[in-house]
Formats: sequence, C-alpha cells, structure tokens
Amino acid sequence: MSNVFSGGKGNGNPGFVRTFSRIAPTYEEKYGTKLSQAHDDCLRMLSRWMCTSRPERVLDIGCGTGALIERMFALWPEARFEGVDPAQGMVDEAAKRRPFASFVKGVAEALPFPSQSMDLVVCSMSFGHWADKSVSLNEVRRVLKPQGLFCLVENLPAGWGLTTLINWLLGSLADYRSEHEVIQLAQTAGLQSMETSVTDQHVIVATFRPCCGEVGDHGR
Repeated sequence: MSNVFSGGKGNGNPGFVRTFSRIAPTYEEKYGTKLSQAHDDCLRMLSRWMCTSRPERVLDIGCGTGALIERMFALWPEARFEGVDPAQGMVDEAAKRRPFASFVKGVAEALPFPSQSMDLVVCSMSFGHWADKSVSLNEVRRVLKPQGLFCLVENLPAGWGLTTLINWLLGSLADYRSEHEVIQLAQTAGLQSMETSVTDQHVIVATFRPCCGEVGDHGR
C-alpha cells in the first residue's frame, strides 16, 4: 500500500479502506513510480540480508495489489507468498494479477497466520497507516520464525515546507514516525534493529530480527 492516497489514519478506518478498494484496479498505473521506488529500497536491503538464505514463506503486510510480491517471487520462485490487506478491492486485484500467491483481507493488528510461520515479513508504505503500531509489531514478531527477518519501508515525518503541503493536499493523514521512534517501537515489541538507512527521498528502510525469548500463540 502507498501513502499517496489515504482517506484516514489507521488501516482499519472505513473511509480509508473504501478508498483503496475503489482505486485498486488502476492503483499500480497511477502510483507505479512511487511504488517502484519503495520496492527498490526494500529489495536493496533484502539483497544484503537474504544473500545466503532463501525464505520458504514470505508475508507482505499492506500488500496492495501484490506488486512487491511479484518482484520477490522473481528472486525466490520456490517460496510460498502471502499478502494481507484491509481493502477487499486490493485483495481481489492482487489475486487476479498474482495467482501464484495467496491473498487475504485482514489488518496488521490481527494477522491471520500461525505463530513462527514466516521467514520474511515485509511492509512497504503501509506502516504509517497501522492503527495500533505496538499491537501490529507484536503481531509481526509473533508470526516470524526465531531467525526470521522483518523489512520495513516508510516515509518519515515531513519537515515544514512544500512536502508537508503536498501530503496535506493529497489527504495523507498517515501516522508517520521518526527513525528513532520506529526503532523504539520495534524494540518494545521484541524486534532487534539490524540495519536502518534513510534515503534522499526521506524514506526509512529498516530490518529487524526477533529478540531472544518465547513468543506466545495469542490463541492462534
């Protein structure tokens, strides 16, 4: 998912979800450049951290139409790919365009997957829309295998000036956090920061691994 067109804060917001469902058929065509830049950032980071291992199961949270999953599938065609998105229109479009993967409607705060089932979890431009980041990051840790990897790509809070104005005009009410806040939230959820970088487009790219300790199944 991208922040370029948002109807409200939190990926469970009804207006937000309806907006993304409505624009799903033309989403990639309209916002493809923005998506590709974020996906490039994600894949560059993954190329360093996944160079000696191949994931068996991969989850994309806020998968949109599944464009990032398609690019990862080209790298690891033997892996099992899952996508979750709160907008049914996005899920339907993703299933149509990427039949090699599985897509389900859902939110980051309640991931419909078993504990310790994912080798890799990615989140590209949807973190800012998570309604409860602490709960969501705990869910990320829950579904990750002990040696799994979480890669996050998101805009940082815009400084005063043109960028702030543009985001406001686009209706971007996403809850962006600073690099320090992202790391702190992840650490509180039991995710250890492995590497972070900030691009010249004011985007944070970060990788995390689960810290030592048991992860409960939370009833799943």
